[in-house]
Amino acid sequence: MGQWNDKFERAGRRWSEWTMHEYAQTDRVIGHIIEDKARRHPHHEVFRFRERTVSFEELNASSNRAANGFRALGIGPGDKVALMLSNRVEFLFAWFGLNRIGAVCVPINIALKGEGLAYQIDHADCVALVVEPAYADALGAIADRLPKLHHTIVVDARAQPRFAAWPGRETLHFDELMSHAETAPGVSVDFRQLSTISYTSGTTGRSKGVLISHHYWYEIWAQAVKYARYTDEDVLYTGLPFFHTSAHGTTGPALLADAQAVFVERFSASRMLDDCRRWNCTSAKFIGGMLSILMKQTASPLDADNPLRLMVGAAAPPHLWHAFEARFNTRLLELYGMTECSSCLVNPYDERRAGACGKAITGYDVRVVDDLDNEVAQGQAGELVVRPQRPFLGTSGYYKDAEATLDLFRNLWMHTGDLARQDEDGYFHFVDRKKQALRRRGENISSFEVEAVIGAHPAVLESCVVGVPSELGEDDVKAVVVLRRGEQLSECELIRWCEPRLAYFAIPRYVAFRDSLPKTPSERVEKYRLRAEGVTADCWDRERAGVVIDRNSVSRSSKTVLDLQRPLRES
Repeated sequence: MGQWNDKFERAGRRWSEWTMHEYAQTDRVIGHIIEDKARRHPHHEVFRFRERTVSFEELNASSNRAANGFRALGIGPGDKVALMLSNRVEFLFAWFGLNRIGAVCVPINIALKGEGLAYQIDHADCVALVVEPAYADALGAIADRLPKLHHTIVVDARAQPRFAAWPGRETLHFDELMSHAETAPGVSVDFRQLSTISYTSGTTGRSKGVLISHHYWYEIWAQAVKYARYTDEDVLYTGLPFFHTSAHGTTGPALLADAQAVFVERFSASRMLDDCRRWNCTSAKFIGGMLSILMKQTASPLDADNPLRLMVGAAAPPHLWHAFEARFNTRLLELYGMTECSSCLVNPYDERRAGACGKAITGYDVRVVDDLDNEVAQGQAGELVVRPQRPFLGTSGYYKDAEATLDLFRNLWMHTGDLARQDEDGYFHFVDRKKQALRRRGENISSFEVEAVIGAHPAVLESCVVGVPSELGEDDVKAVVVLRRGEQLSECELIRWCEPRLAYFAIPRYVAFRDSLPKTPSERVEKYRLRAEGVTADCWDRERAGVVIDRNSVSRSSKTVLDLQRPLRES
């Protein structure tokens, strides 16, 4: 535990001695920042893709080459270009190159196919596409549904003929795009201009295109540098996909802090710590499911032998918090946000609280309100709403969706669609997605809390809890459960595990054991799919099986679910 404290406190001392170079508001343009960094620290290696490193000097030159290449194709300010790429350096060159000329990057979820894929590219009005060969078949199947697409830029020349067959489109290799001059293109870009259209993960329905300006990216990055106390000695690690904004909570902070960002193809529980030891990574990004999977790996004496002082992310399971920190000799920094209002809540660095998603410390006002937008009493659950305190912080809305934008900014507050409560010390606690909250027999149930209890069982790898229609009205609780490899668990055993840990009305009626959960490539469970399928043939029915719940042995307050799992004090 001493090593853990030393890593954390040493970083705090280092931060107090280090000052990040702040950019004036009008200079908060991605191209300006890269150019300035190349002038100040040309040989600093800011990005690493395993053995491939990129210095500020190369990043600036390559971004300019890409910018001039796009201009040669007739692409200019306001034009949208789709990037369907995995975590590779070409993504960053293309993104930053487009932004140099005032054009807009549209990252595409690499797992999309069919209607969802066609929708995002066409809805965003993309005139060009940068793509790698792995996605040729998926794109070929919808090529005739993309009439606005005029250029296809392929990162592997050997696959170019597969795309050249698309009628009415120019196809070229990425090297051709990069064959242009490395001098700045000379296009004036304003800090308020659109940088990116980022489509939501679609876990609750059709994706919406979130508008992100140059200035908003800067705010996201600068606040991350401050709340995580990054300095030029840090090495940041992520396996989150580039099409997801969370991945660029690594890209941008490394850029601003003169640190280094290490990118790997995808998250791997078996490789992550080895990677961090190999490149001396001091910080890593996570989402909640990753922590559960890491904890359920076979324990090793090497687990605590790593350079990570901090892991930054969202949805850390409260019952794992302290055990995770002790086992892996690091500290968790929990935050909450959406693409629309990134990191509006963060646990203060020196006052982290397990089970809380933080306080409003990054430039937002945050409240919890009822269905009429009136603020609720302390401790009461309601919808989390957010309001920026500074100009140009947060999204300006959804692309070509005025109705959804007006709904987002209802009564001049951003409505997150998430339920939360605020404790007496000002910390906010996530309860559930508003659309995913359940109501059974007049009682409100948090699927998040039920999942926490099920996930705490030693045999369970992960779970998802949704509501399905009840013959008595409202919802019945359905749990879809994935077991750890080699483990066995019966439905009845799972129910008995839940009894002393859940209010009787929150204990699942239906249980289905499966090999995996449907997920987006950013590892978010697609709950809407499990909810939409209803009661399937593989669902075990507790009531039909005659399993009776002893109501006297369980708490009637679902609020105690998380409290039961927390240690009395931090060791």
